Amino acid sequence: CGTPAGEYIRAPLVGIYYAASEPDKAPFVRPGDRVAAGQTVCLIEAMKMMSEVTAPYDCVIEELLQHDGDLLAFDAPIFRYRKV
Repeated sequence: CGTPAGEYIRAPLVGIYYAASEPDKAPFVRPGDRVAAGQTVCLIEAMKMMSEVTAPYDCVIEELLQHDGDLLAFDAPIFRYRKV
C-alpha cells in the first residue's frame, strides 16, 4: 500500500528517533499540532550525538509515522504535514 500521499518531514541521517527531549517529557509535537518553520519536531541520536529535526515550513502535523526508539534509515518519513 505504500506511504500515503502528502508532504513529509524525513530523517536527515540514520539514527534513533526520539519524540521528546527526555523519556518523562511531553513529545515535541503531536498529530494536529500547528508548528512554525524551524521549530524542533523530534530528535535523532547518531553516535551519541543528538540532532534536532525541525519543521521546514509553518505547518500542521497530520500524522506521526515512527515510534519512540525506532531506528530510522536515511530519508525515512517521520511526519506527514500540511503547509499553512
